Amino acid sequence: MFLNIRWEINIKRDLKIMRIFGILLFILWSVNLVAADAGWINDFNGDPDSYLIKRSTETIPTAVFTVLQVGDIVSVNTSQSFIELYLNGGEKVVKVEQKNSPFTITEDAQVPVSANELWIWMKERFGDWHKLTQKLAVSGSSNTIDMPLLSNIEEPVSLIAKDRTLYLQWGGGQTPYTVEVHKRFDSLASKSSSTTMVKMDTVKFDANSSYRIKVLDSKGQSFMGGFKVVELTTMPVNNTTLNSKLPIEVRRTLQATWLAKQNNGRWIFEAYQQVAPLDNYQPAKLLRDALAHGQNKQNRRGIRG
Repeated sequence: MFLNIRWEINIKRDLKIMRIFGILLFILWSVNLVAADAGWINDFNGDPDSYLIKRSTETIPTAVFTVLQVGDIVSVNTSQSFIELYLNGGEKVVKVEQKNSPFTITEDAQVPVSANELWIWMKERFGDWHKLTQKLAVSGSSNTIDMPLLSNIEEPVSLIAKDRTLYLQWGGGQTPYTVEVHKRFDSLASKSSSTTMVKMDTVKFDANSSYRIKVLDSKGQSFMGGFKVVELTTMPVNNTTLNSKLPIEVRRTLQATWLAKQNNGRWIFEAYQQVAPLDNYQPAKLLRDALAHGQNKQNRRGIRG
């Protein structure tokens, strides 16, 4: 019996040591993931060829949401160009122009250890964003109107119930267009547009209801697609950025990137609504257009009637 007690004590001690060791390994792994990271490219106004980013002997592509590391050297080659860097994990903004080029990212610009968890999540979203915004081959103009936001999902897309201004985007057809929002047989809003984008007037969207969007062009071609309105509590939520110091446009773009990938595309329409108003933020505009053009287009169904 005494031997059994000693054996149990030893097992408990060994398990405790293994748990502590596992925690230490996880901490070391997390720190290693961000050890050399400093931030990202947030914006630039020139051609990618107007810049040169060197990491030792490697040349880093100039693109928004590209991760930068300590030791990277950023050069601006033309007097009219600038590149905006978010360093210290987004807490510090540096604008590099020809006059302060080349700019070397030093150790004091490193992502702080306190932001490790947030930074790891952000890097995953940067990767998702790049996959979503990869350029597709653009076909010629089409007489057929298509709105992948409403026709490119395994089940009808969802939108959160509230009074809201709806942003819509489509392709094909001939200008000008007339866009209508319907609930059953009632027309709730109508607007004309000379482009393939429109911002509708505010409409009260009720939970547990279906709505339809109709787009009619100048030649009589039309598109009809629909969505379901649901309670806020049904939407997936990620609170990683909730208490961060990230600028609102960065936070919304990364949250929309995450949301667009949830539930087989069910929340793409809602994700689009979150980034569509951010006209002055290039990553948001690129994500908006990628979602609108149906990056992962498949034969799927939506509400048509």
